[in-house]
Amino acid sequence: MANWFYDKQIGVMGQGEGYLDDSGIWHDGAETVIKTVPCDVQPYTKELAYKDYGFTVDCTKRVFCDVDTALQNGGTVQYKGELYTVVKLIDWDDYYDIMLNNK
Repeated sequence: MANWFYDKQIGVMGQGEGYLDDSGIWHDGAETVIKTVPCDVQPYTKELAYKDYGFTVDCTKRVFCDVDTALQNGGTVQYKGELYTVVKLIDWDDYYDIMLNNK
């Protein structure tokens, strides 16, 4: 798709690096943005997902972006400071159509 179409970004969330404190106790890393993906984000609903694709998924946003292996069903993304779960990822030939729901 044309680059002008991707005028927004989502952050793919992942586990940051953990660390060992001075007492020898391990602390898991916090969830953090591990990658940003240029995209187009639109409002979306369960009813539209059913009308367009026949899917029954709770969703509040729809994302179009280039194919990126960091994105996957069940993953977490951040958009404008809000966290979303990837509830449906449709892998077309040269782009993804992703449905997100508030976390």
